[in-house]
Amino acid sequence: MWLAWNSLFGKRLILGLGLSVCLSSLALAQDALSPAGADPISTPVAAPSDRIPTANEVTPAAPVQAPPPELSRPTVWGEPTEVKIGVFVIDVDEVNSADQNFAASVYYIAQWKNPFLEHPGPGPKISSLTEVWNPRLTIVGQQMAWKSYPDSVEIQPDGTVTLRQKVWGRFSQPLKLQDFPFDRQVLSIHLAAAGLSEDDVAITPLTFESGKTSSIADQFSLPDFQVISFEAAPKPYKPATIDEGVAGFELKMEVVRLTMYYLLKVIVPLCLIVIMSWLPRWISLDQAGTNIGISTSAFLTLVAYMFAITMLLPKVSYVTRMDRFILLSTLMVFLGLLHTVTDNFLLNRGYKRTAERLQTWSRVAYPVFLVGVLLLSFAL
Repeated sequence: MWLAWNSLFGKRLILGLGLSVCLSSLALAQDALSPAGADPISTPVAAPSDRIPTANEVTPAAPVQAPPPELSRPTVWGEPTEVKIGVFVIDVDEVNSADQNFAASVYYIAQWKNPFLEHPGPGPKISSLTEVWNPRLTIVGQQMAWKSYPDSVEIQPDGTVTLRQKVWGRFSQPLKLQDFPFDRQVLSIHLAAAGLSEDDVAITPLTFESGKTSSIADQFSLPDFQVISFEAAPKPYKPATIDEGVAGFELKMEVVRLTMYYLLKVIVPLCLIVIMSWLPRWISLDQAGTNIGISTSAFLTLVAYMFAITMLLPKVSYVTRMDRFILLSTLMVFLGLLHTVTDNFLLNRGYKRTAERLQTWSRVAYPVFLVGVLLLSFAL
């Protein structure tokens, strides 16, 4: 019995010692994983927070660098930067009344001073336009354009920056065509400093070495217009009357249309068609088939001719002088056709004397009506 009890006591002792060793090992492992000085049993595990850190708590990945001085607008105590601009119109190739635009070759030059760009010299330095501050000049209404020079500037040793550019392109131009084709128009070359107000840039006229400011060529290749005057001056560009404008410079040319082309191509042919519709008044009433054939041919000729000259006329919603003349001419030709049909009707009903009196009266009335149409269309 002693041996049995002794054996059982020994097994319990061995089991207790093994359990103590396991607990000690777990405690040591927990101490190694826990922060220094923390109670592994009493310290709760922190739950993840949903709070968004503030801007002061966030450290930027890279420090924010200020732009280099050469890319900053040169200014003294926040005053506007003076930019001198000169514009020279080399040629105007076309004024398209139907599409309301014009094609021109324009040379412009801009100068400003930037002390950050001073260098020992002795000659000028050429830099890309993207490497220095510039007024970002653009021509308002530019539809398409081709530049002759690269986008670069010339920097003198004293920091004077010069931008030169020559552009050929098409520029939109709203035209006032109520008096077409006896109209005068104003063509505008408006340079605007994109994104820079007059508080940022003060634009002044540039005086060339010859003592002249902005100018135009003595003669253009423009076939149907003649330049009668021009003026150039600083003028801000405002897309709308309520919007704040940007600094700009505008050169305006007043041109007058040379009407000989439209006189020979449109006005005289239409007058001849109207006279053609008047010829049956001089033919005997008995020639009814001939009279109706001439009147019908005159009206169909007028319709065909209107299709031919459509491309020469401006596409506007209001009535021009040319539109008025074409409309009244069409009415006269149509009245001539109705007159011929009326004469034939009276003749068939036995009213020959009435038809003869009407024909005699119309021989005088038709020329008077044609003169009235011309005066109403182009003189009044």
